[in-house]
Amino acid sequence: MIPLEDVQLKSTIKANGETIFLVNFRNHRDMYPPFGIMYVADALEQVGFSCRLFHETEDFLDEFIEMAARERPLFVGFSTITGPQLQPTIDASKRIHDLGIPVVWGGVHATIMPLDVLKEEYVDFVIVNEGEETAQEFALMLAGYLSQDWAAVDGLAYKREDGFPQFWRERPFIQDLDLYQPRWDLLTDVEAYLIPSGPYGRAIPVYISRGCPFRCGFCYNEVVMKRTWRQHSDEFILNQINWLKENFAIDAVDFADDYLFGRIKPMQRLVEKVNMPWSGQVRVQLLKPEFVQWMADTGCQWVNIGVESGSQAVLDRMYKDQKAEQIEWGIGNLVKIAPHIEANCSFIVGLPEETPEEAKVTFDLIERLAALSDNVRCSVCVYMPYPGTPLWPKALEMGYVPPETQEGWVEMDLNRGNTPWVSDEASQVMCDINDILFVGRSQGHWLLAPYYGLLRWRWRNQRFGHYWEGALKKQLINSPLKPMMAWMTQRMVTWNQNTHKGSISEGAEMLGLDVKD
Repeated sequence: MIPLEDVQLKSTIKANGETIFLVNFRNHRDMYPPFGIMYVADALEQVGFSCRLFHETEDFLDEFIEMAARERPLFVGFSTITGPQLQPTIDASKRIHDLGIPVVWGGVHATIMPLDVLKEEYVDFVIVNEGEETAQEFALMLAGYLSQDWAAVDGLAYKREDGFPQFWRERPFIQDLDLYQPRWDLLTDVEAYLIPSGPYGRAIPVYISRGCPFRCGFCYNEVVMKRTWRQHSDEFILNQINWLKENFAIDAVDFADDYLFGRIKPMQRLVEKVNMPWSGQVRVQLLKPEFVQWMADTGCQWVNIGVESGSQAVLDRMYKDQKAEQIEWGIGNLVKIAPHIEANCSFIVGLPEETPEEAKVTFDLIERLAALSDNVRCSVCVYMPYPGTPLWPKALEMGYVPPETQEGWVEMDLNRGNTPWVSDEASQVMCDINDILFVGRSQGHWLLAPYYGLLRWRWRNQRFGHYWEGALKKQLINSPLKPMMAWMTQRMVTWNQNTHKGSISEGAEMLGLDVKD
């Protein structure tokens, strides 16, 4: 039992100045609030610890290590996500461990494979799933305020004295989410998380719920949140949004939840209570004419839609619980009734047993959806196998071999060939063309028509080998001709500059163009 009401203990911890570092390494493009560590920080501060939050790229690594060496925190907690962002986490963990400071991993990646993570010498503990209460109990034990018995801490994976990884049981989900709040005040620069949303320039992401009730076979939610869905109270949400309005003059809200409409009518009423321009996650089944009209009436600016595939056979194999015919019907309703609303449609290719013919159905669907409106953007990801998900056994059966070390998981990415049945080179080319045509919605001067025609030919025929035009473009960008390339791009190419998580452009970042203007 955590003695939250023990005022004397809390005062003692504060007086002792116990500090904890919580870190989320991000990539250079993504500026999305690190909600996981923001919530855990609140839980730890409630029992008297002082938390410092870090949300930086790998460029901050040396400075971070110097700070840790100087301040000697009680432990360093890393929020982890599978893929390239894992590399700076690994590098920092090794150096923190060498300093003799306990290293704790949490987040989705570590939750999915806690025992594998603990095989690494540089990781001492893993907090599995929701971290607030596990982190409280762990920190009190580590600091000596509770008797040290790691096996008694639900949700904590640890190493026995002989170094063998051990994990007994998960902690029950927090039923009252209002017990903890995201600590915006501990971030160094809240302004950095403001994003454009339609004509509004100061939208901010907020979390109002956890989990997703659906059973998509590729998704971590099946393992982590186990098809549960819980929400903060309306009062909590309104108070948080009002605080953000008063302190940062936000003018729109991005409901950043894995799925906003876990309960449809109550969530509609909540959106109406918030009474601000908004965005969030929907499914195509929701996009009936009356629902789309409600979206328009309440100020919706954009939505994320997990379409996943145009093939009914693939949708069924991934347990999407969605009819293929609902896709064009629903997005068609959105374009017809509320043409100003941006539809960010996401797809997955390379799933187990998917055939080239089934993939072509998806590629053709993306072209048709994009043709409906410039406000329809379609992003394609490549399947990444996650342990414990419904599709995991099939991936293993088809020859997928999981990485033996955490460094191996760094190579996993949404634009890579992550399985033996998908070409890595073709995947990267496919994703590059997808970003140009269907995410950035790039369009060029008529002199560039042959280039765009070639890209569309590749897309329609799944010809992603010998991508000479992409290689030539990169070569020119990295040559003395870079200034001319920048000049030509500014004058001859238009693109949709922003997604809800960062800037997108065809080579604009490499050319040094300001894509926000």
